[in-house]
Amino acid sequence: MDAASTRIELLGRACVTSPQSAPRHLERKAAALVTYLAIEGPTERSRLAGLLWPDTPDKAARGNLRQLLRRLRLALGEDSLSGEDPVWLRENLLIDTRLFREGFEACEYSRLSTFHGELLAGFTYDDCAELDEWLRIQRTRFHYFQCRAAEAEALRLEQEGQLGSALDAARRQLHLQPTSEQAWRTVMRLLLLRGDRSSALQAYRDCQALLHRELGIDPSTETRALAQGIERPSDAERTRLRPAPEEIPLLVLSPPVLVGRDHEWEVLEEAWAESRPTYVLGQAGIGKTRLVSDFSSAQGSWLLVAARPADPPTPYATSARVARAVLGLAPERPLEPWVRQEIARLVPELGPSAPPLPSCPEEKARLAEALARLIRACCEDMAALVLDDAHRCDPASFELHLRVQDLLLETRPEEDALRLFTCFRMGELSSGFEERLREHREAGLATWLEVEPLAPGSVGELLAGMSVPGLETSAPEMARYTGGNPLFIIETARSLVAAGDFNGSFPAVPPPSDRVTWIVEQRLKRLSPDALRLARTVALAGSDFSLELAAYVLGLPADQLAAPWKELEEARILRGATFTQGVLRRIVIESLPHPVREAVLQRISACSRRG
Repeated sequence: MDAASTRIELLGRACVTSPQSAPRHLERKAAALVTYLAIEGPTERSRLAGLLWPDTPDKAARGNLRQLLRRLRLALGEDSLSGEDPVWLRENLLIDTRLFREGFEACEYSRLSTFHGELLAGFTYDDCAELDEWLRIQRTRFHYFQCRAAEAEALRLEQEGQLGSALDAARRQLHLQPTSEQAWRTVMRLLLLRGDRSSALQAYRDCQALLHRELGIDPSTETRALAQGIERPSDAERTRLRPAPEEIPLLVLSPPVLVGRDHEWEVLEEAWAESRPTYVLGQAGIGKTRLVSDFSSAQGSWLLVAARPADPPTPYATSARVARAVLGLAPERPLEPWVRQEIARLVPELGPSAPPLPSCPEEKARLAEALARLIRACCEDMAALVLDDAHRCDPASFELHLRVQDLLLETRPEEDALRLFTCFRMGELSSGFEERLREHREAGLATWLEVEPLAPGSVGELLAGMSVPGLETSAPEMARYTGGNPLFIIETARSLVAAGDFNGSFPAVPPPSDRVTWIVEQRLKRLSPDALRLARTVALAGSDFSLELAAYVLGLPADQLAAPWKELEEARILRGATFTQGVLRRIVIESLPHPVREAVLQRISACSRRG
């Protein structure tokens, strides 16, 4: 089979098609292997064997992998797979996940409607715990992309007056997100614009019933208001004649001006002047990457390499990505033979007989020296090198990163030093490495920059820069709801504009953002069970909360609440008895199944009556 004519479908039921044969379904582990390589790229055999056969001895697992790779070459074509170790898929393969991501990133939403179905639908991997968790995360990501693509396409078609096609796209989004009130409102509005008032009202009733059944809640104020407008003919006529909402402005999705970061900028300038490495930390969405990117761009050319969620179990996975990115800057640059040989440990395609990964201190030191020399050779015109999402690094790569950082500082004159930035999320770096970075700071060897939430005034400035009428006036409510997190502000503004009925006042229950929800859920998953139970009690009790109430509801002595309370404050979930972000409280509540929520509320009510 010719790999260039082979198409692999991973969204939905995994299968292989070609002009020469009928579609053939991939078996479970073959589908997982192809999906992992398609998304993560070149991967060591040991990593693949460990993912697919975690409870099998290494030698047997590697044997299983060899057989699986042989079968895949027969199924996909001899030239479909490259490399001995690591292994990767050839670029000429047509893989739907690749095509979907390319279309999404190019905003070509019209061609994405044919991509549907859950990633590896129908397959479970309960016997491969790490693979199962990886797949869960990837399914969430692709589901988010599919929802956003359908939402954007519905908006575009509505603007062009193609109401029937817009309704199809809106229903695709609703199929993906049955509890999304924004999608329900879009369907209601489009039905009304087509003159079908009765179907629009039926859509509201369907929405109402589904929210009661699935979440135990009523539709939001915005959804009820739209339904009431449809019911009253005079209001309905005004709604029908109202222009379709404008496309979400680019200024909302990517505000052009960095606001509220004057202090952080000054810290970066001071570190730059002194050629010190800078460690930039903060919560997810706080703007670390944007800050460092804008600052580095102001200084000259720069290179950013990010660690990935799948890196930690694979030694030197992040370092290999760094090496490939640096080599890509000057692919024709000659390297000293010994440097090339050492870098081949990370990038096996550099040489026919690449040595294994380093195992002793001497080999690790030699690899660090080689990588430092590679960076000096290929990055001579670069002002800065940024390692982003360093909390996702595998431990071997992080150790190598620190060694290389020291070598680069030792061997280049101060005025010509390549500046190094390391960005990571607060509380997600291993305690050992975070302590190492703090030691560097205390010894004056590096600058430590903690990026804080935006102040209320800066929230208003950010909203004003989005050029959406009335948005700036909602700054106080937006600041409380998002806690000043820039990404949360942008995503919430996007949801408000996308809903199409923003009137300048911040709603009591803003339209949800899948991206914000996912980030918050990841934060909550890192909490201990006791801390999460306490957070849920605080959220449901609201202004009635007290330490005595929490002790009663949780069935614990008050002194046993000290540890979970401290954990919530250190994780910046709570400040005192108040959530640092309104959206945190909302998602904490919404994450509780309705029967559990009712049971907790009953205990809160019983405690109040006793008091």
